[in-house]
Amino acid sequence: MDPIAKIFEEAKKNPKMRKKLKIKAAFSLVLFIAFLGVILITIGTFVSARNGSFLGMDHLDFLKLRAKYGLLMMALILTHLAMNWNMMKKELELLFG
Repeated sequence: MDPIAKIFEEAKKNPKMRKKLKIKAAFSLVLFIAFLGVILITIGTFVSARNGSFLGMDHLDFLKLRAKYGLLMMALILTHLAMNWNMMKKELELLFG
């Protein structure tokens, strides 16, 4: 059995850890869906630059949307890192220590 899967199975039995895992899982899903939006905006930016428009929006509209969406993604990524800071510290210790 994968060591991480084993840890998750043990954490599911603890109600407090189960609640934390659900919150992290929900947040990861939001982050993934937002990432799909980034892909769509990037494709729209490229296509509208060549063809003049994509999905009824011109290149400038996509650039404005991309700037706003970028701020949202930065906030989501920082929140994700803050939620997983302890795990990230352990990974960095393993990598550099």
